[in-house]
Amino acid sequence: MTSSPKEPETGSQTLSRGLRALEIIGESEVPMGASALAQELGIHRSMAYRLINTLEQHGFVTKDTSGNLVLGMRIASLARGVSKNLQEAAAPVLAALAEELEMTAFLVSYDGESAVTLRSAEPLNAQTTVAKKPGTRHSIDLGAPGHVIRSLLNPVGYPPKRFEYSQDEVLPGIASIAVPLMSASNQPSALAVLYLPHEVDKEHIAGVLIAAAERITLAVGG
Repeated sequence: MTSSPKEPETGSQTLSRGLRALEIIGESEVPMGASALAQELGIHRSMAYRLINTLEQHGFVTKDTSGNLVLGMRIASLARGVSKNLQEAAAPVLAALAEELEMTAFLVSYDGESAVTLRSAEPLNAQTTVAKKPGTRHSIDLGAPGHVIRSLLNPVGYPPKRFEYSQDEVLPGIASIAVPLMSASNQPSALAVLYLPHEVDKEHIAGVLIAAAERITLAVGG
């Protein structure tokens, strides 16, 4: 008995699969390649490759250095409204953090390519502060917030820690502590502080950051 040829996909089926592919890639907790995506979608690998190529051409999907699929910059641009809400929720928390810890506090998110500072706050009465300008970008392989985001994107390759610490990686003579920040949008983000290197209680600072991150998550409906 010969099988009848498959009906060609309709536009709605193609769109549905494309949207589902973005959901799968964005929600996956482990690195995902084309074969794994094909299996999740229940389609042949050749069809998955065509789908990925189309999403790549439009900037919705890209590949990391290992060839695994990650969401692209177009997703970040579509999520500007979410980012705005995240920034608004973070603003008073960052201000409070800066005063409590007497350090520059800042919010960092992943734009599909780099770790980007969205918002920052400096302590008002500190004699010496370190500025962190919104829009500053750096690799997720550098700095405490970059390392946090890297772990969120690739938890198998870079197992998540309670907090990340770095010194002299992004800015010479500057230290940083960062923790993950989760929100309803699943936008990989980190809450962090910058300071001139000196002896500090990193565990205490991390605890304060974690509590602050939880407040932001609740504010944005995470």
